[in-house]
Amino acid sequence: MTYDHGPHAGNAGDVWKHLVLTETADHLFQDEMRIYVESHVGFPEYRLSQGGEWEGGIGRCGSKLESLSTFPYFQILSEANPKDLEFYLGSARLVLELARLRGQKIRAEFWDQSPLVARSWSRHDEKRCKVSLHQGDGFFGAMELAEERDFALLLIDPPYIDERDARAAEDLLSAAVKAGWVALCWYMTDQNEPPEPSVPFETFYLRFKDAGLEGGRWEGAAVIVAGGDGSLIGWLERRTKEFLAVLTGETSQSF
Repeated sequence: MTYDHGPHAGNAGDVWKHLVLTETADHLFQDEMRIYVESHVGFPEYRLSQGGEWEGGIGRCGSKLESLSTFPYFQILSEANPKDLEFYLGSARLVLELARLRGQKIRAEFWDQSPLVARSWSRHDEKRCKVSLHQGDGFFGAMELAEERDFALLLIDPPYIDERDARAAEDLLSAAVKAGWVALCWYMTDQNEPPEPSVPFETFYLRFKDAGLEGGRWEGAAVIVAGGDGSLIGWLERRTKEFLAVLTGETSQSF
């Protein structure tokens, strides 16, 4: 099923999802992670317009950008928007830009049902990375790819507009971890039936108002992190705490 993320790009849920994603990728680049997989990719970038949901998300971080510059997520967005905040980068584009910053060459495998999304990626010039966009079912496609068992980072980011999405996300996450991958799965915490994979995992939660963000009808967001070793979880715990400290004004020091 197709889904238009455009009106929601840069919202409070995106801020949390993309912070955890980029911190995970940054840590795994040190472990020779060379494959990035995304089950529901969307466009490389989105133009932001007045009144959009981004104003309660990434827009709320604007006054803190200098203090947040130590986080690659915000460094990449600042480079993409040298003046005002006009564009928001999708998950996959953020990881590709992070690979560029770190001098890494990676293979990227993405899925999406939309022909428009497929065309947008065909126009995207990525010299350092091999990018393959598959127009089709990302749950099925990424599941097949996991059978290769090469070390990869997977982001499962379904629209959750089909009641079966959470169960499909569970199955894919479990298969990816059993293949030796690190897998992330994002969802809004108000969801009736969030994913509950059969493999060990940690969940990183954000209650939007605790960070000074506005999520509309949503109270918060969560990212499931499964696979890898304890060093990844320790890294994410430290970095997410540092991020929240900056947003809430608990510290004025650089990290």
